[in-house]
Amino acid sequence: MAAIGSIRKHSTILLIVVALALLAFILGDFAKGNGNSELRDKFITVGRSNISYNQYMMKYDNYRDMIKSRENRVLSPEEDFQMGTQVFDEMIDSVLIAKQTEYLGISVTAEELRDLVSGPNPHQYAQRFFSDGTTYNMQLANQFLDNMDQYDSSIVSSYLELERYIEKETGINKYFNLLSKSYYMPKPLLRKAQEENLLKADVQVVQVPYSDALVSDDKITVTQEDIKKWYEDNKYRFKQDEEYREVEYAIFKVEPSATDLQEIESQVQTIYKEFTEAERPQDYVNRLVDSRYDSTYFRKGELPVSLDTLLFDAPVGTFINPFIDGNMWVFAKLLNAKSRPDSINVSFLFVANEGSQQAPRKLEESKAKLDSAFAALRSGVDFYTVASTFSDIPVAGQPDSARIWMPDGVGETQLFFDTLYTHPQGSIVRHEIAEGTYLFKINEVTAFDRKIQVAIGKKEIVASQETVDNIESQANSFVNGLSTIAQFDKAVTDKGIDKRSFERVVPMTYSLPGVAGNGRTIIHWICDDKTKQGDVSSVFAVENTYVVVAVKGIYPKGYATLEQEQVKTYAESMAKRDKKAEKLEALLDKDIKAGSNLAAIATKYQSTEEQTVVAFGDRNFSHFGPESKVIGKLLAQKAGATVVYKGEMGVYVLKINKVDIPTIDVKTDDQTADMMNQQYKMMYNSRVQNATTATLKKMYKIEDNRARVF
Repeated sequence: MAAIGSIRKHSTILLIVVALALLAFILGDFAKGNGNSELRDKFITVGRSNISYNQYMMKYDNYRDMIKSRENRVLSPEEDFQMGTQVFDEMIDSVLIAKQTEYLGISVTAEELRDLVSGPNPHQYAQRFFSDGTTYNMQLANQFLDNMDQYDSSIVSSYLELERYIEKETGINKYFNLLSKSYYMPKPLLRKAQEENLLKADVQVVQVPYSDALVSDDKITVTQEDIKKWYEDNKYRFKQDEEYREVEYAIFKVEPSATDLQEIESQVQTIYKEFTEAERPQDYVNRLVDSRYDSTYFRKGELPVSLDTLLFDAPVGTFINPFIDGNMWVFAKLLNAKSRPDSINVSFLFVANEGSQQAPRKLEESKAKLDSAFAALRSGVDFYTVASTFSDIPVAGQPDSARIWMPDGVGETQLFFDTLYTHPQGSIVRHEIAEGTYLFKINEVTAFDRKIQVAIGKKEIVASQETVDNIESQANSFVNGLSTIAQFDKAVTDKGIDKRSFERVVPMTYSLPGVAGNGRTIIHWICDDKTKQGDVSSVFAVENTYVVVAVKGIYPKGYATLEQEQVKTYAESMAKRDKKAEKLEALLDKDIKAGSNLAAIATKYQSTEEQTVVAFGDRNFSHFGPESKVIGKLLAQKAGATVVYKGEMGVYVLKINKVDIPTIDVKTDDQTADMMNQQYKMMYNSRVQNATTATLKKMYKIEDNRARVF
């Protein structure tokens, strides 16, 4: 019994913890979908593998339920949407890794799995599942595996689900371990890397930045051919993995007018007067639209700061005049103050009344049963033993199963708490309800602190219906007659409308920046195949906002073209930078050939001469910023050379005073090489998982149809 109770106690909680912890790859095998349409059967495709709509939704719903259960709250629409994205990523990764493990013949044998569950080095999830309370019980694990047919089916189902998680995770770990073992760098290459890392140069440097007056933008001309050449040479920079759309949009926020604010304040003053005159302020609060009375006794710091500061040490009966907090008018009254504990630990049993489903007996028999239980407890019999004998609420097979902590302020047990916390430790207390009677034993009570009970009234500051109608009318009036983005931009300017822009809208974008709430309706219109570049939408209503959208650009999957404004602008700026570098290089080369030293060059170009030490492994070139190409070139020079190099931040004149080229003793440096090999291997291993999944995603064609449903 004790073993069964222990397993039962841990199984459900553990499965929730496991499912959340496994994240990207520890998901169950996919069941075959039953949908008839192509969309349902091929909701997501990874290469030749399909994930159906039903498979996706099953995982999606399971994850949402687990999060809700863990956090005891309803997810917001945006959190719900993000949960779907997480499930998508995890299912994709799971399919990709499964393809690799199957191809490589990686598997987990039955013997391995048994050892992971009941061997000397069990998996961490098995350790929790087969715990006797605090530590792993190998005997319990083997007893369970050998006699599974004798256990409750719900426990067996929980175990089998856990076993699938362990098998999946173990296979994945084998795959990544195999990848990590593939790394090896020969010692000659390690020594070469070591030499390069130790390579240093002492240099004098003068930088002429691209902002220099000699090469100001008005003095540099680039042709379309220059821009096109730079783009073709750097086309790799502009690869796009999916189509995106650039939009502009006008926002009409629904906000209270000055008249609304005055009217609301007047209503609040009337309400507050009635509140102060109410015989029971808590009942009055419950009649308000925006308030609900909370009978909780609050500790210091649990109420909003404004109320906590004004009320916590105030006398009972104190009123707080109306004040604005965010989008609410707030007022309050201190109803009570008591010294109360945060929680109590109790043992409990329950005896049902006559005629209940749990106890089809007469009321006199129930009373006799209750009296017998009470007498046994008073005589010192162990509570668990009494509960096992008399309680109509079954107890699990372990002594602490009839004990619980009751926190102050939790609705389900608050009535019990209010009755029990005043009793001393060790007391046996009866508590009657309509269905029967509880017997509680007070095991432990936490320290008492001052707590206060407050009636808080609220009135939301919102726009009137008249104001809402006016703003909606403004939005409709604005969009009336607009059919092109040019007309949209002119109307925005003429009417002084709040305009925003967003450059990368993709089908699974949740909403537009600045648009509160679920903006998926807007995103669907933007990304619809029927929506063309230059189109202007009708008015969208999203919570307290009206939105009008214009599609500025549509950029297909593949390489962004020079027709795209931001690409052309960037390419033009970089082509101009190269022209500036070309001009500065010619001027500086001429100065050097004329015999000018670095000090003279610095004076001529209103710069400074500096001396610095540069190492091959440096990310930045002194304080000038990232200049890896400049560092690599100058360290390839011999001491005494004076060179001019084009960089990212400007053009550099460099005089190499000294180059330290280290020599590695092959006979004595084996230990150092081994240490470096280990360091490089650690760096490689830390990147294996992320780099592998990213690479696999590029290898397989992935199609995502979620935007057609969500």
